[in-house]
Amino acid sequence: MRINRRTTAGVIAAVAVLSVVATSAPASAHERHQVRHGSGNHHENENEGLTTIVLNQGLVGALVGLGVAPVSPGTLTAPGGIYQVAFPITSVDDGRIRHSGGLEFSKAAAGNVKITRFVVNTRTGFLTARTSVNGHVIGRIPVFKLGPVQETSPGMTPSCAGVAAGLTLTPAAASALLGDPAATAFIGDACIVPSGDED
Repeated sequence: MRINRRTTAGVIAAVAVLSVVATSAPASAHERHQVRHGSGNHHENENEGLTTIVLNQGLVGALVGLGVAPVSPGTLTAPGGIYQVAFPITSVDDGRIRHSGGLEFSKAAAGNVKITRFVVNTRTGFLTARTSVNGHVIGRIPVFKLGPVQETSPGMTPSCAGVAAGLTLTPAAASALLGDPAATAFIGDACIVPSGDED
């Protein structure tokens, strides 16, 4: 797994996530925070930050064709014409970054596919999600593989002062959404920004 950090150097991704400096997420205006000190406690029912994904703009049309829509409190916006989705972080614990919200694809190959409760696992290098198809929960599956950031449009790689990673569909997700497990397309660049103490 390759996760691109653009702030301080760190060799252990889980530790880096817990001590990350949060600035503005891609194409958004989020408050600047300081580095969190101390251990990475698991805080339930608190907003622990935000993960923003700038979508591969070349795939926006295809995503619209799949009937994509955010699952609250996730959001789908297009500031400056740049499409992105964002999901609140609910906890950071032992290399796992949990989120609320999700995405629904009403016209996926498998039918109505809903992916929620994202968990970014910095140890395995995958983003997993609670997945349901046509209202039936099939369990937690790996949806995206984390890798190096890529251009989301010609000449543009989103800035990120948190933990940045490119997201590529896994074969399981490509099969459910596109009907082709070989269609492991680059979806976009994620910027994972756990909260810290405010300036």
